[in-house]
Amino acid sequence: MLDAAISTDTSAPDIARMLDAGLATARATRGLTFVVLPAPVVAPAAIIAAWRGAPIAAWSARELQLVGIGVARELRGRGASRFDDIVDQARAIEIGTITDSFTPRLLGGAAFTPGAADAAPWCGFGDAWFALPRWTYSSGQLVLAVDANDARHAGRWHDELAAFHGAFAARYTPRPQPPMLALDPGDVDAWRAEIRAITTAIGGGDYAKIVAARKALVALAGEARVADVLAELDARHGDCVRVVMRPPNANGATLVAATPERLVELRGGTRVSCDALAGSLPRDLAADVLLASDKDRREHRLVVDAITSALAGFGARVDAPDEPGLRALRHVWHLHTPISATLPAPRHVLELVAALHPTPAVGGTPTRAATEWIAAHEPARGWYASPVGWFDLDGNGELAVAIRSGVIAGDRAHLWAGAGIVAGSDPDRELAETDVKLRAMLGALGVAT
Repeated sequence: MLDAAISTDTSAPDIARMLDAGLATARATRGLTFVVLPAPVVAPAAIIAAWRGAPIAAWSARELQLVGIGVARELRGRGASRFDDIVDQARAIEIGTITDSFTPRLLGGAAFTPGAADAAPWCGFGDAWFALPRWTYSSGQLVLAVDANDARHAGRWHDELAAFHGAFAARYTPRPQPPMLALDPGDVDAWRAEIRAITTAIGGGDYAKIVAARKALVALAGEARVADVLAELDARHGDCVRVVMRPPNANGATLVAATPERLVELRGGTRVSCDALAGSLPRDLAADVLLASDKDRREHRLVVDAITSALAGFGARVDAPDEPGLRALRHVWHLHTPISATLPAPRHVLELVAALHPTPAVGGTPTRAATEWIAAHEPARGWYASPVGWFDLDGNGELAVAIRSGVIAGDRAHLWAGAGIVAGSDPDRELAETDVKLRAMLGALGVAT
């Protein structure tokens, strides 16, 4: 790696010379070279706004902000082995010298189940997709990943660097989205009927919980701007992880989410953190009502037990509080249990993802029976409620669950929201819960508070 450890007020000609020096190193290096350039601190939305047609993978949390533009190495996984496929391909990436100043990270995600992203608006997303970005922006750094062949195209990289300079120099201000023409909430009567069918099936003893999702469609008078949606989510839901995913060959369709739910974080190969987040109530009701709800506590306990059981299957020492706490978000209360674990030996974070997903928070229990019900009774979820995030070349990483999410495709926004159905669930209450959850994305689009 060529490392330019200098201040962010370095002149553009100096940065251009650093790029040339990095490209010269890359031409003489086997594997990928990472050319690290100084950059000012700007909002991720400012960068995304400058790259409307490019593949994008972004992760924004309090601890880490990443914006990946373009693709240096693309990884695809398919079918039941999709996570193993990604791990194998990541391990085969040939890397040059790496210093401590930059950690290469691959960003991406996976479909809710294999085959769930074959139809519009998910075409191009696939069963699992991760990319080592061509350019990675993180606060104070802009990094270009090139191999010897790529490095021969110096003019292209200088042109793209100039585009970043333009984004850095401009004062980015979010603009209102085009006016809404229509909001299609889906067939709510059919959805209520599905909830009644689920509770009947639960009463028959084959299921303990099934998470039902419904879709809404927003039609705008013009093309929705992903960067402005992200900026609104940043402003409204800074306590959530904001995610943007636009794979190549997706015809511009872009997943955007502000999710409160961490599926798993792995540090040092053995230190694991997960969130059990299930049981919800609108914020305009008292939180004590949620804490006292037997129905919601039963729903939540199913998630805690599933996560702790999956981690125990790795021989982990697991620690979880006996009682849930509260997670307060802009629109809802959630029951929340933080779970930590220590593995007996290092693992790849995607190994944990494969064992954990889907938790009963987004699928149900028993897992296989619940996911089969979902596949039989819902349109394909695509990447809704799926694992999205990042991992590094050592296998550490963090993935969240793509809830409070939607797909922006031209002048349409396809939105999803779900509710966990257990014995005693009321169709009208569950419908109202999904209405509240949809407000996260509707608010970012300017059509709700």
